[in-house]
Amino acid sequence: MKLPVILLIFILAFSGAFQTAIAQDTVLTKKEQKKLEKEQAREKKEAEQAVHKETIAKLLAKKFFVFKASRLYGPQGQSYSVSSAINFFAVIDSLVIVQISAEQLIGLNGVGGVTFEGITYRYVFEKNEDSKKPMIVKSRVKRVEGSPYFTISVMDNGQADLNLVLTHGGTIRMSGEIVDPREAGIFKGLTTTRL
Repeated sequence: MKLPVILLIFILAFSGAFQTAIAQDTVLTKKEQKKLEKEQAREKKEAEQAVHKETIAKLLAKKFFVFKASRLYGPQGQSYSVSSAINFFAVIDSLVIVQISAEQLIGLNGVGGVTFEGITYRYVFEKNEDSKKPMIVKSRVKRVEGSPYFTISVMDNGQADLNLVLTHGGTIRMSGEIVDPREAGIFKGLTTTRL
C-alpha cells in the first residue's frame, strides 16, 4: 500500500515540476515580446484593411461614392495640389457630378470653377481579390452630345486615380481617395453644364 502512495506522490510532484517548467518557458524575453506585439499589430492592420476594402468595394458596386481629388494633372503631366472639398467626382446611383475648382477663383459654379453633371451607363465594377492589383470602375456618361467615359483605379486603402476622357478628346486626370458620400464633406457649386 505504501508503494502506490509513494508513486502517486512522486507523479504529482513530477507533474507540478513539469508544469512549473512549462510556465517558465512561456515567459517571453523582451525581444520575443516585441516580435509578438509587432505580429499582432500587423494582423490587426491587415484585418482593418480588409474591412476597409470591403466597405469601399460595396460603395463602388452600389454606385454610391465620392472620389475626392487631392491632385489634378495637366496635359503635359504637371501636377497641382487641389482642395478635395471642392474638387471631386461623385457617382450617386446613375447621376455623375464632376467639379473642378480653385479656391482663388470665382467660377461659373460659385465655388471657383465648373460643375458638370451627366448620367452613367454601361457601369462596370471589377473587384480584384489580389491586394496588389486595384479595383476598377469603368463607365460611360450620357449627355446631349457625345459620350465621355471614365476609369477609376482604386487600391485597397481607398487611394485612387481617375481618368475622365471628354467627348472632344481632352482628358481630366486626378488622384485622391474614395469615400462614402455621407462622410465626404464636399461643397457642390451650381451645375454649369452637362458633361
